Amino acid sequence: MLFANLQQNYTMVCERIENACCKSDRAVSDIRLVAVTKTHPVETVQALIDMGITDIGENRVQEIEKKVPLLHGNFAMHMIGHLQTNKAAKAVALSHWIQSIDSIRLLEKIQACVQTAHRKIRVLVEVNTSGEQSKSGCIPDECYMLAQRMAADGILEFGGLMTIGPLGADESATRNAFAQLRRLGEQCKGLAPLIDLSMGMSSDFEWAIEEGATIVRIGSLLAGSRDYQ
Repeated sequence: MLFANLQQNYTMVCERIENACCKSDRAVSDIRLVAVTKTHPVETVQALIDMGITDIGENRVQEIEKKVPLLHGNFAMHMIGHLQTNKAAKAVALSHWIQSIDSIRLLEKIQACVQTAHRKIRVLVEVNTSGEQSKSGCIPDECYMLAQRMAADGILEFGGLMTIGPLGADESATRNAFAQLRRLGEQCKGLAPLIDLSMGMSSDFEWAIEEGATIVRIGSLLAGSRDYQ
């Protein structure tokens, strides 16, 4: 029953991604779907991987640490939540992507951990495009500086930018936040062969695709409602 429900959700999400791509004259192959599985059991995560989803996103290092050793198959783990420097080493050891670098201090810590672990990791600059004080992310004016530092020494694989749309905002405000990230991404061209834009979640990913997202992070639409107990 779990697999059938997830497969139905996955089909629906893929159809919506395809429709958004058609509407904005983009190729479906340009969109990377990250299944966000925070609070969901490892059985759900494994079922998604078994369906062919190759990108899994988690918000907390503790969940990555708990789930990754139990998973098998072809998948990449994305750390998408706020990352504290004291958990950077564990994130580096177990993740393939870190999407939430928002300060020089965190960047330098991750660089040190990567050198110690002798592995490559793809990283994104998280930008607070909505100006909400409750959100992490660097201010837009700091984005290029952080991106340049990431790309300069080759320790990390700079991949692009990430943002979270304004919570509870209307379409216009949400699109404005996504459009701002797209403009910041254009400023970063030349720092990497490809500048990914990770933006859009279950409630707004179609707007994000229309505004230029290359990565969408889908949780509840795929895996169902979360259990926060």
